[in-house]
Amino acid sequence: MKSLIEADYQRYTTSRGGVLRYLLLAARRDGFRAVFLYRLGSWCVDHKLSWLSWLCQGLMHHLCHCWIDLQADIGPGFLVSHVGGIVIGSGARLGANCDVRTNCVVGGNFSKAAEGGRTKPWLGDSVSIGAGGVIVGPVRVGSNVIVGANSVVNRDVPANVIVFGVPAQVVKERWSEDSGRKL
Repeated sequence: MKSLIEADYQRYTTSRGGVLRYLLLAARRDGFRAVFLYRLGSWCVDHKLSWLSWLCQGLMHHLCHCWIDLQADIGPGFLVSHVGGIVIGSGARLGANCDVRTNCVVGGNFSKAAEGGRTKPWLGDSVSIGAGGVIVGPVRVGSNVIVGANSVVNRDVPANVIVFGVPAQVVKERWSEDSGRKL
């Protein structure tokens, strides 16, 4: 858990972390507070401390105004830029270094299911979801994708693209990290 929190902490600041610094940043920044409570709550679920996990979930919901289910699988370096209205459902998977902004939803579309019964999205590494972005259903979003503000993703998205619209469509290809070029 400490390595995950450290990776998350490094997305917010360049200073070296530590327990006291994690707590201070959680006190100052709503986004990190939500991520910190998610990590702590997930650890409690894994260690069968259900009453403490419920407490973390409740604090996240009431103090940060977002709902990140403790059963979601979120990689290291998770960044919540602006809290408020964020919902990440149980069973959703987010890769490393993903970031979300206010009013984002990553959740199920229970009328659609992939093979095996999966109803939640799986996101690759370095996916950025703009304010109001919605990713629903058993879709796969590739790595290095930007989901534009107020876009609705309900189909698979390839890697290294920018998507926008309702429903979201590819509007531009991004350069791959291998090329050495940046957007």
